[in-house]
Amino acid sequence: MKPSNATRPGDNHTGIALHPEMTKEMLEGTIEFGPTSRGGPDMIAANRVRVAKESHPAATMPPVEAPAEDLALLDKLGARLAFERMGVRLYDALISKHDAFGTYAGGPSREDLAHIRDEEHRHMQLVEQMILAMGGDPTTVTPCANLQATASRGIGDVLVDPRTNLVECLDAMMVAELADHESWEMLASVAQLAKRADFEPKIREAEQTEAEHMVKVRGWLAAATTP
Repeated sequence: MKPSNATRPGDNHTGIALHPEMTKEMLEGTIEFGPTSRGGPDMIAANRVRVAKESHPAATMPPVEAPAEDLALLDKLGARLAFERMGVRLYDALISKHDAFGTYAGGPSREDLAHIRDEEHRHMQLVEQMILAMGGDPTTVTPCANLQATASRGIGDVLVDPRTNLVECLDAMMVAELADHESWEMLASVAQLAKRADFEPKIREAEQTEAEHMVKVRGWLAAATTP
């Protein structure tokens, strides 16, 4: 059984090539109903610069006495904690897609998805333990945690959209897994700078597990596109 093909012909009439007779009317409309404000790309860019200079950071580190290396590590740990927590929720949503649509030849089983979800949960617990071991507060939203949460928001939107199917959601999960793997590798480098040799083996083990997740998701997607 192959997955439903989202690229089959349907009711999409968004392209202008489908309606050449309306092209002239559409162009006339841009003249009749022009912009509601003056300016162009340069003015928008200038406004972005102005607002950026006036704005405060979206998040800061808590007021703790610690070396710069430790603060950097706590920041990255905060990011991994937030991302792994989101990973658990993403795979929960992916399991719901599996329950709704089933799988296909070469695709994931429900047990496959639940296994990865549980590994993401263990990673979340691991990072929480590391933060506590450094005297940090796992409930703190660090700058990197805030950044990753904002950057990855669209992935969650795809997973919880009732109109998306299993394959489309796996496509979005590939983005999450790539980012997750790279971030664990970065975390290992920051742990080295902070001289936390006790963290490195656990971080490298998690990095390897995330690499395995990438391989699995990539394989499932390949199976979905094989004739």
